Amino acid sequence: LTPEVASIPVPKLKNVSRLRTEHQVYELPDSHPLLKGLDKRETDDPCSYLLAIWTPGETANSIQPSERTCSSQEFGKLCDEKTCFSCNSIREASSQTVRGTLLIPCRTAMRGSFPLNGTYFQVNEVFADHDSSINPIDVPRAWIWNLPRRTVYFGTSIPTIFKGLSTEGIQYCFWRGFVCVRGFDQKTRAPRPLMARLHFPASKLTRTKGKTEDR
Repeated sequence: LTPEVASIPVPKLKNVSRLRTEHQVYELPDSHPLLKGLDKRETDDPCSYLLAIWTPGETANSIQPSERTCSSQEFGKLCDEKTCFSCNSIREASSQTVRGTLLIPCRTAMRGSFPLNGTYFQVNEVFADHDSSINPIDVPRAWIWNLPRRTVYFGTSIPTIFKGLSTEGIQYCFWRGFVCVRGFDQKTRAPRPLMARLHFPASKLTRTKGKTEDR
């Protein structure tokens, strides 16, 4: 690596803002072992399957990445708390695995057809696999370390995601990035709401804060 390239900061896995949540994801080739048993990507689908990585200590309902630490390591032990960032980081590093959620290209999820009820999808739209949104897949680091990284913008709707973005930002999203506004149950083939870890709507956040302050 040149000094210039080495000095470029690596984007955070997750960047939370009020209208959208940006996730850095890995682009999976069609032959990737994680896709074994899944629907083969439609030949005219411009999107690939993607993998969104969980930060150690995150749960399906985490709004912000976990930063919780504990004192267990002072005694040479690791705690069993799911939300402990430091202990789970050590655990993942020693096992050389990370946790991930699959993102499914929308055309492939719809098996090449589109509903006739007025629903339409963006060409760069993906759905969050509902099962691995709740119970993430354990992925060996060796399976993803050399894969291309992309950005997925999660939100409640496409207009909301683009609100406040510059023209260049919107162009980048369409040319190089992806959007996601819903989950998808692969067993029932029905849409599902996004889990809080992927995106937590600003309206719900306001209501949650209000309830906390009322107590």
